[in-house]
Amino acid sequence: FSQKPFRAPRQCKYKPSQKEAWIETAREYNRRRQTDTDNEPALENEVNLYVGPGDGGVEAALAKHFVGLLFFRSTGQQARDLGVLRRLRDHLSGSLGWQVPIYAVTNEPPGQLRHWNHAHKLDLRAPPYNLQLVS
Repeated sequence: FSQKPFRAPRQCKYKPSQKEAWIETAREYNRRRQTDTDNEPALENEVNLYVGPGDGGVEAALAKHFVGLLFFRSTGQQARDLGVLRRLRDHLSGSLGWQVPIYAVTNEPPGQLRHWNHAHKLDLRAPPYNLQLVS
């Protein structure tokens, strides 16, 4: 969170009406990555938000849809990263009054999609991901 609107030259912006199109595009991209051996990079999506005066309702929308913070067991460093997540949770709770859970999930190594199958629904609570509430 910053005190001023964040501006970046290549920042992604999506309308709510584009949600399904983005999800389907990401699914198709990853499906192709599994079948093609051209070593395409992983599809990433970074979200930057300004919350504060003049945010056009961003804070209210974020509060309504915010699920929690996520720790990646496979690539994160528990001692360092969980501490950072706890401080962020405490900040959100103290400054905005939000109840913010922290979850942990086991993710696949960067650039690999061995367990994901586009033809089946994904249950992050089941192995090998084992999503669980940390605090």
